[in-house]
Amino acid sequence: MSAPATRVPWTPPLVRVMAGLMLSLFVAAMDATVIGTALPTIAKELGSFQLYPWIVAGYLITATTTVPIWGRLADIRGRRPVLLAGLLIFIVASALCAASPGMAWLIVFRSLQGIGAGCIQPVVFTVIGDIFPFQQRARLQGLFSSMWAIASIVGPALGALFVSTIGWRWIFTINIPIGLVAAALLWGYAEHLPERAEKRKLDVRGTILLTIGVTLLLIGFGTGSQTATPNWLLVAIAIVLLGAFARLEWRSPDPTVPLKLLRHRVIGPAIAVAAVAGTLMFGVTAYVPLWVQAVQGGSAYHAGVAVGAMSIGWPVMSAISGFLMVRVGYQRLVVAGSLALLAGSLMLALGPASLGWVWTGAATLIIGAGMGTFTAPLLIVIQTSVDWGRRGAATALNQFSRTIGGAVGVSLMGVLLERYVASASAPLQGREQLQAGLHADFIVLVVLAVVVFATAIALLLASQKGRAGEVPAREQVSSG
Repeated sequence: MSAPATRVPWTPPLVRVMAGLMLSLFVAAMDATVIGTALPTIAKELGSFQLYPWIVAGYLITATTTVPIWGRLADIRGRRPVLLAGLLIFIVASALCAASPGMAWLIVFRSLQGIGAGCIQPVVFTVIGDIFPFQQRARLQGLFSSMWAIASIVGPALGALFVSTIGWRWIFTINIPIGLVAAALLWGYAEHLPERAEKRKLDVRGTILLTIGVTLLLIGFGTGSQTATPNWLLVAIAIVLLGAFARLEWRSPDPTVPLKLLRHRVIGPAIAVAAVAGTLMFGVTAYVPLWVQAVQGGSAYHAGVAVGAMSIGWPVMSAISGFLMVRVGYQRLVVAGSLALLAGSLMLALGPASLGWVWTGAATLIIGAGMGTFTAPLLIVIQTSVDWGRRGAATALNQFSRTIGGAVGVSLMGVLLERYVASASAPLQGREQLQAGLHADFIVLVVLAVVVFATAIALLLASQKGRAGEVPAREQVSSG
């Protein structure tokens, strides 16, 4: 059961389904970005300041861990019931977050909210892959991909507005009506959301190993901690569990994460690009603000503008790449995007601090443009390379690899930075070492960009036998 080969007409029911999908994606994206500006106020009101990093960490851990599980469930149970279940969890958890009586409860409910959010993005993009043929899908995936970038601009501003006017609890309350409208639109128009895909079972043992392993990995690498130093014991245990998971999944006829997809000549390099690019993206978000404020002498506003420039380049090029893909093919877009990543990373690494935050913002703008150029094309080619029964898992694997790559990579970059700072023996030298440490992190970004570019070239060479855009049907990976 593949995506239709001919153009799908825009009927009123289809428009309503697409509106529901877009609202679902936007509310999940906005929720992930709106929390940042409200955290200090939440910590002040609820107390237990030492726990407040877990408001973000609990959400990140559950949202990341459940992505591949939701993707596989969408293949087994069908898109509609799985997406509605994820939305319901997200809506209920949002209401509970808004009513939280204390910090511990907020962390628990925020983690529950992450479980629902982990469903929304992979299943939404899977549905788009189901409904539309290649040409329409290329344009729509680009537009939908830009929702995250738009939310990264709208979310913090909305959070600041709520905190300064009606209170921080409204950053969660606002999710309820938006989520309910999205669910109503998707509930009433089921013809575009098949309810059942295939009669297979979820790999319970694999799911348990994956959940525990990824959770320990993220905690071990400092998620939720106020220090960047990893807990190597937890990391080691996580590696053992994930190794056992990989061995089990490789042999399973119904794996939660279809690792054999990585052997595909297109999917393997595409997933590698997603993982490495995720590290680069997270690295920019984590360390550019510190560079602007501590080294270049800019304000918090300047730091926000500098890193926010990435969120401007991303949606613009994401929308454009969706239209260009039909004309030039995904391979050229991936190469062009990787070159932009390399150019922006070189600007960060080679530009002296005296150039100021405007130079830094220009660099992140180019990096964002590069990410936007190849993110949607890579997703489309991954979806095109598998049949209906593997599309949900493949889509989830793409998102999962980007998030895991980012979380682990940023933590290791934090270790590198800490070693530079720890070697300082005086305050003045400490500032110099901080600059040296951040510069070392930017060199790491350049290396990552080179890896992305090399992988993009490999993807281009590996795809020479195919057409410029869509992967040949004979190379699709089936669910059988």
